[in-house]
Amino acid sequence: MRATILVVDDSKSMRRIIVDSLKDEGYECRSAEDVDTALIALDGCEFSLVLCDIEMPGRNGIFLLNEIRTTRPDTYVVMLTGVTDPETVMHCIHLGANDYLMKPFTLERLLLTVRNSLRQRKLYLEHRSYQETLEQKVLEQTEQIRASLLEKALITKEMEIAGAIHAALVLRFIPSTPRLSFAAHYLSAGPLGGDYFDIFHRGDGLVDVVVADVAGHNIGSALIVAQLRGALRVQASASRLGCAEMLKLINESFYEDLTGAELFVSMLYLRLDEVSMQLQYACAGHNPGVMLRADGSVLELDAEGMIIGVAREVEFEEKALPLEAGSRLVLYTDGIVEAENGAGELFGLARFVSSLNEAREGEGEPGALIEAALSSMKRFTSAVPLKDDLTVVVVGVS
Repeated sequence: MRATILVVDDSKSMRRIIVDSLKDEGYECRSAEDVDTALIALDGCEFSLVLCDIEMPGRNGIFLLNEIRTTRPDTYVVMLTGVTDPETVMHCIHLGANDYLMKPFTLERLLLTVRNSLRQRKLYLEHRSYQETLEQKVLEQTEQIRASLLEKALITKEMEIAGAIHAALVLRFIPSTPRLSFAAHYLSAGPLGGDYFDIFHRGDGLVDVVVADVAGHNIGSALIVAQLRGALRVQASASRLGCAEMLKLINESFYEDLTGAELFVSMLYLRLDEVSMQLQYACAGHNPGVMLRADGSVLELDAEGMIIGVAREVEFEEKALPLEAGSRLVLYTDGIVEAENGAGELFGLARFVSSLNEAREGEGEPGALIEAALSSMKRFTSAVPLKDDLTVVVVGVS
C-alpha cells in the first residue's frame, strides 16, 4: 500500500513543487492551503505523513501539529519552516513533530526526509503491533499459569514459556530526549525474576521512571511483574496522576492479588519534567534512589511509604526537587547492594555509590556508570552467584 502524504502550505507554488516531486517518487499526495482545509482532508482520509508549514494565515502549523498528535497519533508530521528561531523548532519537537525542514531546502533533502520519516513510521507501527501481540500473549499465558498455580501442578513447559515471556518484557531500547539520556541493566538470579523497571515518555517534556521489586524470583513474582507492567503502562498513557497517586492506585488494585499470593512489592516512582526541570518522586518501601550532583555530592531520594500489598489504604509521600543539569539519577533494586562475597559480606550502598562516583568523574554517561558499578560488584563478589535479581537504571540530565 502506497504512503499517502498531505502537504499543508499557504504558498501555492511551494505546494505544487512538493506535490509534483512526491508524486514522481510514487507517493499519493493531497494538498491544503491552510489549517482548516487540512483538518477537513484529515477527517476524510488516513494520511501516513503530513508536511506542514509553521507560519500560515489564520491558525498556524503548530495548532495543526497539536491537533494531529491529539487525535491521530499514528500520523507522522514533518514541519516546514523558514523560522530560524531554535525555540520554535524545539517547541514543535516537544509537541511531537517527527522532523523538520528549514526553508529553503533542496528536493533531494525533502525526499530523504520523507523516506526517513515513513521508514520510522513503519518501524514504529511494526514495533507497536509486536508489543500488542506480545502483551496479548502475556495475558493469555498469565491466565494459564494462574490456573496451574491454583491446582499446584505447574509443569516444566509452562515454566519455560513464562521465562521466555518474562525475558521479553524487559525494556531493551530506551529513547533519549533533548535533555535526558537513559541506560539500564537487568539480571535475574534465576529462570524467573521479580524485578521490574520501565520508562514512560508521556509527552510535553514529561518522562516517568519506575523501578519495582516483587518479593522472590519465582513464578508468582513473574506473574505480578507481568500484571504490574500492563497496569502501569495503561495508567501512564491514559492518566495524569501524580507519583504518589500512581502508587496508591497500584496498591489498591493489587492488594487482593498480593495478599492471596502472600507477596508484596516495593516500588520507586519518578516523574521528570525537562521543560520546568523539576523532579517529583514517591516511594513504596523501596531502596531510595540517589542523585549524583554535578558538584560531586550525593542526595538520597527518600520518601515515606509502605510497601505495596500490606494494607489496602495507604498514603504515600511525594517530594519534589530541581532537576539539575549535569546530575545523574540512579535507581536500583537490592540485588546489587545485597550481593555477597565468599565471606558473606554485602557489597553495600557505600561501595555501590563509590563506584558510580568514580565513573561520574570520568566519562559520566549513564551506561558507563552502570558498567563501572557492575564491574566493581563482580570484583567484590568474585564467583559467588547472585541470590536476588539485580536492576540498575541511570538517567543522565543535560
